[in-house]
Amino acid sequence: MKRILLCALVLLVAAGVLVVKLQNRGDEKTETTAPQSETGQSVLSPENEIRAVWVNYNELSMKAQNGGTKAQFTEKAKKITTDIASAGLNTVIVHVRPFCDAFYPSELFPWTSYLTGTQGKAVDYDPLQIFIDCAKVCNLSVQAWINPYRVLLSRDESKLAENNPARKFLDAGKSENLLLTETGIYLNPASSEAQALIIDGVREIVKNYDVDAVHMDDYFYPTTDPAVDSASYAAYQKAGGKLSLSDWRRENVSVFVSGLYAAIKAIKPEVQLVISPGGNIDHNYNNLYADVARWAREPGFCDVLMPQLYYGFLNEKLPFEDTAREWASLVTAPNVELCFGLAFYKSGKADQYAGSGKQEWIEHSDIIARQVAFCRTLSPYNGFALYTYSSIFSGNLASQPQKEWENLKPLLTK
Repeated sequence: MKRILLCALVLLVAAGVLVVKLQNRGDEKTETTAPQSETGQSVLSPENEIRAVWVNYNELSMKAQNGGTKAQFTEKAKKITTDIASAGLNTVIVHVRPFCDAFYPSELFPWTSYLTGTQGKAVDYDPLQIFIDCAKVCNLSVQAWINPYRVLLSRDESKLAENNPARKFLDAGKSENLLLTETGIYLNPASSEAQALIIDGVREIVKNYDVDAVHMDDYFYPTTDPAVDSASYAAYQKAGGKLSLSDWRRENVSVFVSGLYAAIKAIKPEVQLVISPGGNIDHNYNNLYADVARWAREPGFCDVLMPQLYYGFLNEKLPFEDTAREWASLVTAPNVELCFGLAFYKSGKADQYAGSGKQEWIEHSDIIARQVAFCRTLSPYNGFALYTYSSIFSGNLASQPQKEWENLKPLLTK
C-alpha cells in the first residue's frame, strides 16, 4: 500500500514539474516571438502607429486665386487637416519645398510659383505657419516635405526667379553646382556648395517652425548618364579619388544625407529625418544611387524609412508582399523605423507598369485595406502613409476609390 502511495506521489510531482516546464516554455515563446496580426489589427497602439497622408504642392496651390489671402489659405489648411484627423489618421506630410523654392518666407529660396503662378512673387501670409497651426489644432504630427535636388522639370531658365539659387549659380558661372539634363535642372549631389545650400535650407525650417520631422522623397540622381557629371567626377579622380563612378555617386548622396541628419539633430534632436525612397531597392541603388540598405543598417542617416510601395499584390515584377518583406528584412539599426507608402491614387486605374497585374486596381476595391493589414503583420513595422490627399478626400471621388476608402476605414478604428 505504501509503495502504491509513493508511486502516486512521484507521478503527481512529475506531472507538476511538467506543467511548470510547459508554462515556462509558453512564457519564453511569448517573450521571443514578435507580435503579429492576421486581422489587420495593428500591434501598435493607434497613437504610436504612423497613419500619414501626403499633401503635395498641387493640393496646396493658390494659383487659381492669384495667391489668395490669408483667410483663403487658412480655410484650405483647415479643411485638409480636419479631413485627415477626422478620418482617424494622425500625420500630415506637407510639401514645403518642391522645386528649389518655398511655401514659406525664406532667406535662401524664392517663393514657390504654386502660390501666385510666378516663382519669387510673395504673398502676405506664411502658408507653412498657417498649415502647422491648423494641424496642431487637429493634433496632427507635421512632416515638412522637401525635394532636395530638383530645380526645374525643363531647361527653360526663364522660369527661375532671380533669387533662385540655381539661377545665381548659372549667372555666376558655377554650373558645376548643377546637373543639366535633357529633362530638367537639378542641384549636383557632388557639389559641397549645393549640399550646404540644401542643409542650410533645412536648418531654416527646423529653427523657425514647429515641425516633427523633415521628409525627403525619392529624387536623388536624375540620370545614369555618365556625361552629366563628368567634370565633377574627373575633378574627384584628379584629386586622388579611387571610387568607381557609381560608388562615388552613392557616396555623394550618403554624405549629404548624413550631414542633413546631423544638422537637424544639432538644432532639435527630437525632430526626425524621414526618407521616402522608391520601392525598388535595386533601382534605388543602381539608378538613383541611393544606398537605402546602408541608411537602414548604420546609425546617423535617418530615423524613418518610408519606401513608396506603389505596387499591387499582382504586380508582375514587384508584387507587394514580397517587396514589403524585402524592406522589412533590411532594417536592422535599432533607431530606424519602417513605414510603408501606399498608392491610394491608383485605385480605379490601370497600372501600366504592373505587367499581367495591370487591371488589379480596377478589378479590386480592397487593395489598400489588405496592404495595411499585411504590413501590420511584419516586424519591424511602424505605420503607413497614403498618397495622396486629393485621391482620398476629393468631393467627387469615383466609385472605385470611394469603395477602397470604405474598405480601409474599419482598420483606422483599430
